Amino acid sequence: MQIELKPFQINSARLISDRYAYFANHQYRPVYKGKLLRPFYQALSAITGAGKTPVLAEAVSLMRMHMKAEPIVFWMSKARSVVEQTYLNFSAGGKYSEIIDEFRVIRASQLEPSIIADGSLPLIVLATTGLFNNKEQADGALNIYKKDQDLFGDQSAWERLIQRDADGVRRPLIIVYDEGHNLSDQQTQILAELEPEAYLLASATLKLPANFAKSVLAPIDRWVDEAGEESDSIRQFEALSAIDDSGRPDAKRFVVTGVDSAAVIKAELIKTSIQFDGTTASMERCLDDLHERLELIEREIKIRSLGFLPKAIYVCKTNITDDGDKDDHTKPFEHRNAPPIRIWRYLVEHKKVDPSKIGIYADLKFIDGNMPKEVNLFSKGERDFEEFQAGNYQHIIFNQGLQEGWDDPACYLGYIDKSMGSQIKVEQIIGRVLRQFDARHYDSQLLNSAHFFLRVDKKNVFTESIDAVRAKLQESGALIEIIETYGGNDGGAEDLEPKQQVSVKLHQVHADADDAVDVISRLISQFPTFLEGDFDTLGDAHRKTEIIEISDLNSEIDQDWIVSGNSNRVRLRWLISSAVRSRSRAALAVVDLRAPKFDVRVEAGSNASVAADSLAKEIVSAYYQMTSLVYESEREFLFTTMRTPRKSQTFENGLYTRYHGLNKLESPFALALDKTGFTWHRNPSSGGFRIPLLSEGDSASFSPDFLVWKGKLVFCLDTKGSHLLTDAVARKLFDIQDEGTTKILTRFISEGTQSVIGGKALKGGFTVWKMKNGSPVAIHVNTIDQAVKECLKI
Repeated sequence: MQIELKPFQINSARLISDRYAYFANHQYRPVYKGKLLRPFYQALSAITGAGKTPVLAEAVSLMRMHMKAEPIVFWMSKARSVVEQTYLNFSAGGKYSEIIDEFRVIRASQLEPSIIADGSLPLIVLATTGLFNNKEQADGALNIYKKDQDLFGDQSAWERLIQRDADGVRRPLIIVYDEGHNLSDQQTQILAELEPEAYLLASATLKLPANFAKSVLAPIDRWVDEAGEESDSIRQFEALSAIDDSGRPDAKRFVVTGVDSAAVIKAELIKTSIQFDGTTASMERCLDDLHERLELIEREIKIRSLGFLPKAIYVCKTNITDDGDKDDHTKPFEHRNAPPIRIWRYLVEHKKVDPSKIGIYADLKFIDGNMPKEVNLFSKGERDFEEFQAGNYQHIIFNQGLQEGWDDPACYLGYIDKSMGSQIKVEQIIGRVLRQFDARHYDSQLLNSAHFFLRVDKKNVFTESIDAVRAKLQESGALIEIIETYGGNDGGAEDLEPKQQVSVKLHQVHADADDAVDVISRLISQFPTFLEGDFDTLGDAHRKTEIIEISDLNSEIDQDWIVSGNSNRVRLRWLISSAVRSRSRAALAVVDLRAPKFDVRVEAGSNASVAADSLAKEIVSAYYQMTSLVYESEREFLFTTMRTPRKSQTFENGLYTRYHGLNKLESPFALALDKTGFTWHRNPSSGGFRIPLLSEGDSASFSPDFLVWKGKLVFCLDTKGSHLLTDAVARKLFDIQDEGTTKILTRFISEGTQSVIGGKALKGGFTVWKMKNGSPVAIHVNTIDQAVKECLKI
């Protein structure tokens, strides 16, 4: 299945490419002693699940446009499993293959002189760091430093890669280091021999070796200081998001592309909440709780016909018992006390789990003959990893050693055993269950949450673990809700169903783009035909700048910096698709660019590329103008299980008995709603009812805070503080109809008195925002009860 890049991913890739274009063509670009140009550097910092690989692939594709020869990309990672997975994703039919469509992709073992010398196609070479990190050690069948008379003549593959001559032109080399936190001083020295054009490193946490900082970062620091002295340069650095709080160019900001974690959540790539259940009970009791939750999740999946199997991980010591003693590996299997074996036995014997669904990835000790044949043990680390992955196990038992490269979006549950003791590092494990299956949030809180069960000796261990997770998420900027319950004195939590005596109806809302299709088709048909190699397809920075200055002196600074000469060409189709995708994935779904005129290849900075961007803007604008919201009477929204702490606030007229997590405005608002006698519901942002947003951006939908049923109408009420109320909410103020009959009315409530969206709010009272005659109208009231009453007026 092909991946559909999210707008934030494309924007991150473009920022990297734009920074490269500016750096690479700048008149003061740093050089070594002599004429050798110093390399560009960029670190991609993003939360687990943000999609660092597709962002880097898109960045490489965009950077290629600004190079004068087809590049070679040396793409590497420490783990062989990661490299192999990347190779499969990049190969024809792989989920990232369309991103690097024109690149030739090979493993390092397939490297030949003819491939290096073929300057007609860009090239990606995939390798492990072990390939070059030890010059005395071969990696598989290839020793990259060994002179091969038959293949490379009197040179080694490494020497040919340093030369990389293609018809007298040295091809630029880009080094991409996935999981770049593994970069070492030794690797820095060896990679420098390749004299790369650019380094791209991906890691959520990155500490660079001293040699790398000295040889690569320090020259960029000096360059930023020198290049940013003039006002024009400051404006250009500002366009590159590399200005500090004082308005000066900042080298640290220039070299790091940080991905906003909130955008990752809005794009539905990771889960929206983490539910922690802590207990001092026995392992068996904790596994019972996990298995009960697993059955609930399986039921939710079945109800929605989603067709996937939720997975669980079990983290424990390998050959050490609960008491810290070494397990006797010579005992019969049924008498062993090693946590992986105890967990395996309980799942099989008491929970009736099929042994073929359980995999143990750990160095678990046995003597010959005392391990049952039903046990799937992978104890050789990386040598076993591919076979382990191929098993597609639903229950995975491991120590902390399950390596980088294993991240399964179907993983929903995690058990952490007290045998881990003081080594419990929940914040290091959460990344394995953060990815959202199928990259979309469901209308079920259970399916949008990661579920952890922590077995501890005492409550403070549980509390400290959760605090560490909260701190890690806050550091990354991830607004992931944490729901914690401890099975001791606080009563824990329970899974609530809607009240049986209450019957409510609500249906899904979808965006109907039928009216937009014809308009967009006409825009595409009217797009001019360009001839490859003609004046309008060649890049010319001066001509493009002149066009921008004449048409709009106040427009944003263009971010394609090309000093002179021609650059690599890309398909016009790819340019337009990328520009539309960066603004709206939904709009791209109704775009048809199969016409031959989009096969033409054009250069960055050309009139054709400017026209392509303008077309993309028109397409997205037409899509949102012509698309309408439709109430789907045939698709009912399902209210199902909701996990709630037992000590949560109770309500008489709520759809559920209790609700938790209400903020200082929502809590009194809920009490006021409860007094009306109408059935209402606190709609969770994770797994709740959502309305599509007809505007650009990563957030494809909006979840109102409260739902109220009054007669045949459903009111969607959203409480927002005045500091959050901006022009952006106007697009959320709509009445949704079904064949001319209003079904949903939306209202916003803000604290204070406000007359204009975005205006200053005066203290006192509340403002209710409604839509009248196509415009938002503010109605001022004194009390929260009056606000509720006003909201429910038709």
